[in-house]
Amino acid sequence: MPASSMKSLHKAIAVLDCFSRTEPSLTLGSIAARLALPKPTAHRLRAALREAGLIVQDGSRDRYRLGLKLVALGGVVLSDLALFHVARPYAERLANQSGEAAHLCAFDGFNVMSIDRREMQPGRNEQVIIEREPPHCTSTGKAILAFQPEQVVARVVAAGLPRFTAGTITDPQALRAELAEVRDRGYALDLEERQVGIRCVGAPIRDPAGAVVGSISATGPADRFPDGRLPAIAELVTGTARAISDALAARTG
Repeated sequence: MPASSMKSLHKAIAVLDCFSRTEPSLTLGSIAARLALPKPTAHRLRAALREAGLIVQDGSRDRYRLGLKLVALGGVVLSDLALFHVARPYAERLANQSGEAAHLCAFDGFNVMSIDRREMQPGRNEQVIIEREPPHCTSTGKAILAFQPEQVVARVVAAGLPRFTAGTITDPQALRAELAEVRDRGYALDLEERQVGIRCVGAPIRDPAGAVVGSISATGPADRFPDGRLPAIAELVTGTARAISDALAARTG
């Protein structure tokens, strides 16, 4: 692929990355300003992404949102993702055992992707919502990041460590120290670092070669996750992560 085409592809991906659950629709001007794009480039990228169905205009307003084509593509990814299929019953069991929400996550090299969520709510319809979260302030993210090569950690740090609460780790040295603790104890904690009032315990999931490819967590209100209960939850979560890792190995054995 020519260098010019690669640059255009990277810019198009950067446009898609501007959207989030907190900002599901954006004006073309705000996208251009955020990415420091010249107006002609922004208009050209918008046209290409709209033609591909990756973004759509939000009604008659000068705002855009992600297109349903991405939902279809996400479904294709999940249908072929061994982690998703193998781990689902284990995530459900974790939710039943802990009485808390269980989150199953994968890693895209920059962020953790929540690919399944199980909750202890009678009559709740099953729903799979793919969500992207930063790895430095979530237990699932730190459980994965702690076992990645240094260049991956450096890339995450270079992308920025935004603050979400007073407890968010935003200092690179402090994050690396936290990741070392995760490696030592085998699980990660989110003590209201992503969202005030929410605590999580996450553990890494390994592929048959031993590489960490995902994580699973138990998540709930801080008043149900007092310090004294964390070890018991951690035992359930790490046991579930090991069982999923063993199931992945057996699937390819």
